[in-house]
Amino acid sequence: MEALVCQKLGDPVGKMEENSPIVLSKRHPIPQLDSTTAVRVRVKATSLNYANCLQILGKYQEKPPLPFIPGSDYSGVVDAVGTNVSNFKGDHVCSFASPCFLRSIHLIDQSQLKFRVPEGCDLVAAAALPVAFGTSHVALVRRAHLTSFQVLLVLGAAGGVGFSAVQIGKVEFLKSLGVDHVVDSSKEDVTVSVKGVDVLYDSGEIPAIPANTCLF
Repeated sequence: MEALVCQKLGDPVGKMEENSPIVLSKRHPIPQLDSTTAVRVRVKATSLNYANCLQILGKYQEKPPLPFIPGSDYSGVVDAVGTNVSNFKGDHVCSFASPCFLRSIHLIDQSQLKFRVPEGCDLVAAAALPVAFGTSHVALVRRAHLTSFQVLLVLGAAGGVGFSAVQIGKVEFLKSLGVDHVVDSSKEDVTVSVKGVDVLYDSGEIPAIPANTCLF
């Protein structure tokens, strides 16, 4: 099977040439069921997240030993299960864990397989669900306890996490999603353009100013 393998740490941006930290392995061994609760998924799509770039650069908090297959989340179709697996047989699924997703076949325990993809749902879109939408759901629903009476400010709204935050918070790109006011931070000062914010959500770079400055 095919797999994208990180053989050394370095900048992954650009073409895969001789000195690239990542290589495409076309003869990577196909994982076999290794337990009675194992589930094997034929991967349809996998998303690329900022964390994946940090993994290859060696700057992520989780540092798997080299060589490793980077990745964060994926979607696909279950093609084999262990003898004690009662769910997920032949199902469309999506899930997350790290590393090992930029490969065509993935092995996972049924306890870690998080979501069954509903019939008719695009598997490519489903591959972006676990990390981006999971991050925003935890941040806005569980931590911020966002309500319909509050004002939500999302920085970096064009990225995957920011995009999901807009959809969760407010359900023209970006205004077609329900955004009331868009600020281009490269041209405008957020602290001047936006006032009266109850919750500030920044999925981009660490701001050079204290975050609570934006709230006044």
